[in-house]
Amino acid sequence: MKTRWQPRFIGSLTSLVLLASFPNVAAAGKLNADEVKQLVSGKTLVFKVYEGAEGGREKTRYYAPDGTFRQFNKKKNKTVKGKWHVNDKSELCNSTKKRGACHVIYKRGKVWETYVELPNPVSPDKHILTITEVLEGNPNGL
Repeated sequence: MKTRWQPRFIGSLTSLVLLASFPNVAAAGKLNADEVKQLVSGKTLVFKVYEGAEGGREKTRYYAPDGTFRQFNKKKNKTVKGKWHVNDKSELCNSTKKRGACHVIYKRGKVWETYVELPNPVSPDKHILTITEVLEGNPNGL
């Protein structure tokens, strides 16, 4: 005789694991559009590029209230300029002449993590940056 409760239990357990594993499904800590704007507009963000990408480099970027941003290049000898906005999905979108991307931002304790949401619901979102510091204004003169 086969028990029927076991597959339902396993299915429920799988659902709980999926909710806990994928930030796009479990939205706890996800910033809304107003919170994203408040976090970045007129502020300088210090962040680390995710360890798996580009070796965990640190970057500093100033987000001007007019929708532009400035940061130093990899060698820190030139300024890179771009534009930013918050889209209707509450994502922070950044673009330069060479590329652009939109990120979901989650508050995780004393830091914020950004993710690029992937269209495949089975794959986890891709962690891109960890924002470690938010400074008022433009103290680095970017």
